[in-house]
Amino acid sequence: MTEVAFIIGYLSLAVELLFFHVPSVANTQNFFRKNDNFKTGQNKFITNIQNWSFPKKIVLLAIPAAMVQLYFLLPFLYFFPSSHAELFLVFKSSNLTDFLGLLCVLSGRFLTFGSMLYLRKENRQTNNSFTLHTGGIFRYTRNPGLDGMFLFFGGLGLLFPSIWLWFGLIFYIYYMVFRVRIEEAFLQDIFKDEFINYQKQTNRFLFFK
Repeated sequence: MTEVAFIIGYLSLAVELLFFHVPSVANTQNFFRKNDNFKTGQNKFITNIQNWSFPKKIVLLAIPAAMVQLYFLLPFLYFFPSSHAELFLVFKSSNLTDFLGLLCVLSGRFLTFGSMLYLRKENRQTNNSFTLHTGGIFRYTRNPGLDGMFLFFGGLGLLFPSIWLWFGLIFYIYYMVFRVRIEEAFLQDIFKDEFINYQKQTNRFLFFK
């Protein structure tokens, strides 16, 4: 069951990133180089980050971003027998946790992939052609793509309950909330009251605010 989840999960993730990736204005590179798609007004949150010193940007932006990329590889510890020692496991797997894990993986990938396809169908979000999406799944959560990723990695954590995966998931969620705050500050600059009203009506995430 775990192997099936890995194959479906990472194969679909590879297809998504290669062919249906939606660029994020919260990309770390935008704070190190000029990007015409990343123009903001007087937003204090973004301005403050832009004014950080280069070393501070490395420590608080570049290094965490690199750690998140490494986190994507942590589930592959499953294929190394030494990582299955009880010392490294949060709990013992069971048929129930395996079933819930597979369900979370499949649901997470469906949610993320579906939201990415929806965004790409509406517009590619390039050359300042940004659109505020409030229909479909975006009526219930402002970040369905991330909700899906949280489900995906949470499911892998149930299938392979390594302490490293669960610590990594906590860091991943914390970091992505920070990225979302940057994205939302950007959207406030562009859409103003329209986005503010959307914020009031819709939760930031599906399972938590």
